[in-house]
Amino acid sequence: MVNEKLSEKGIDGHVDHRSYKRQGIDKIPTVHEGPAVKEMEAKGIVTDKGELNRWITSTNSLLANLRRKLAGLMDWIGTLKEKLSQPKPKTLADLLIAYYDKRNAGAWSGRAKIANLKEMSLAVNYLTDHNIATPEELNAFADALGNEVDALRDSMKAKANCIKELKDLLRYAESYRQLKPLLDEMNAIKWKGKRQKFKEAREQELRLLYVAQRKLKAASDSEGRYSEAAWKQEIAKLEHDRKAEYERFKTLRENLMELLKVKHCVDVAANQQEQEQRRQLQQNQEYCQRLQEQR
Repeated sequence: MVNEKLSEKGIDGHVDHRSYKRQGIDKIPTVHEGPAVKEMEAKGIVTDKGELNRWITSTNSLLANLRRKLAGLMDWIGTLKEKLSQPKPKTLADLLIAYYDKRNAGAWSGRAKIANLKEMSLAVNYLTDHNIATPEELNAFADALGNEVDALRDSMKAKANCIKELKDLLRYAESYRQLKPLLDEMNAIKWKGKRQKFKEAREQELRLLYVAQRKLKAASDSEGRYSEAAWKQEIAKLEHDRKAEYERFKTLRENLMELLKVKHCVDVAANQQEQEQRRQLQQNQEYCQRLQEQR
């Protein structure tokens, strides 16, 4: 009835005749003070019951705070246990060791085992130098390196094509310079028949002249001018840049080859471990099935 009236009046409160223990509340109950004790406490007179209730209230607050911290700690422990229960991802070092252990098991001589150890040492040093620790990092690094190698190859190819085009233009310019007097000589002939005979006699040179004339016109500016010196400078610059790119390309290609060797070893070891895990899983399933059949 009290709780109904409190609700009816919109008062935020609730009473319960049961003890904390019966209610399932983990708190220390305070003692009943009574009107005399309350009056003395209100006047500033310290009483035994008042002191006890203040201690109980402080202790309940401390316990509630400890429970909150303990609940947070237990949540953290649960999360940590879940993470620790998950299978630890294989590192590249683990996979390389597994790969070379298997190779050494089948090695027929001590020299072969030493060679395997040297290979493994080189692979580990390469990965350490490039800060590569997991298969995912290895794949990402290999992809990035492969993309850079491809980009350099494309750039060198484009420069080589441009150099070829410029050198062709220089050859056309030289041919035009040598054959231009022939064209002038033909144009100076007044008689049509004689000019035709001249043209037929020098047909090959004239054809080369016309090709050179057409190519040079396409490479000239709006006023029909071109610069052989500028073409030569451009060729020199392209050859210099291409040489620098080639040195970078050689280094990256060697690194990529080493990386692909390491990647092959890692892939083989990972596949072998995966097959072993599947085999063990199948054995466990077959064992469980036999137990069920025996029951």
